[in-house]
Amino acid sequence: MVLGMSIGRFLLVLALAVSPLAILVFRPRRMGGGFWRNLFRLSRDNWPQVGVLAVLYVMKNYVDTLNDPIRGVFGDFTYLIYSLEGDLVLWIQQAFYHPWLTEVLNYNYLFGYIFLTYFSFILTAYAGHERLATRMVLNVLIVYVLAIPFYVFFNVQVTSNYIPGVISLLYHDSASFLSFFAAVDPLDNAWPSLHIGIPFGFLVLFWWQGRREGADFAADPYRRYMILIGAQLLVFVFSIMYLGIHWALDIPGGLLVGYAGALVVDELGDDVHRGLMGTRAVVNGAVGQAWQGLRDRLRALGGG
Repeated sequence: MVLGMSIGRFLLVLALAVSPLAILVFRPRRMGGGFWRNLFRLSRDNWPQVGVLAVLYVMKNYVDTLNDPIRGVFGDFTYLIYSLEGDLVLWIQQAFYHPWLTEVLNYNYLFGYIFLTYFSFILTAYAGHERLATRMVLNVLIVYVLAIPFYVFFNVQVTSNYIPGVISLLYHDSASFLSFFAAVDPLDNAWPSLHIGIPFGFLVLFWWQGRREGADFAADPYRRYMILIGAQLLVFVFSIMYLGIHWALDIPGGLLVGYAGALVVDELGDDVHRGLMGTRAVVNGAVGQAWQGLRDRLRALGGG
């Protein structure tokens, strides 16, 4: 992998690198002051939301460590999923298998998910819709929190680990893919699918915001980006089964936690945003006072 980075870090860097271009394509309005100046404003004014994303990253790594000691306490429920849908995923994989399709879907599975997760916040923050930006960050956190009990206590193995004949097309695409997933994927967190849940939560929140502002879909400022999310969701629906990862029933599970997460975010979003902005005001004020005090001392020393 490039410069020794893991595939996950490489795709994260790539997603962030293409974000400025994506802003020009999907921005809901033109912002005065210049493109790069507005990017600087984004990082200056939205650091509390970035902090929440950082906490989420740390929390996910911690929760992943709980999988091993708790796994199996309530048993493996993969048999239940298999009894309901059988070999549907095997049929899908065998019917559509092609090496080029596999390669495209492998990278889309990771890059598309990472891109939507971070860019939904970046786009709304760039547009100056700070409340909506907070909701985008909160959506990732809440949907993940809602999925944790299922991942810890309702273990469902990935299809390629359970159904004879299903090939793990994603995990064994290359040595870098295999090493990445061996480190981060316990292979029994199939239900529900966050590849469905988190993007669906974004889509619901964007839709509600537009209707709340009285705009129909044709006039929605985020219409192009919502179309992208919808299209990516359809790709995910197919690819998570084709690649030997998820079951068909993981899809309604993802939709369920995504919608439930959007409901929670819609209820708590304004309160959380006020808290984050209050924190920003206090910290920025303290930093400003400290900086002014330092400048005054330097002036005094220079004058002396």
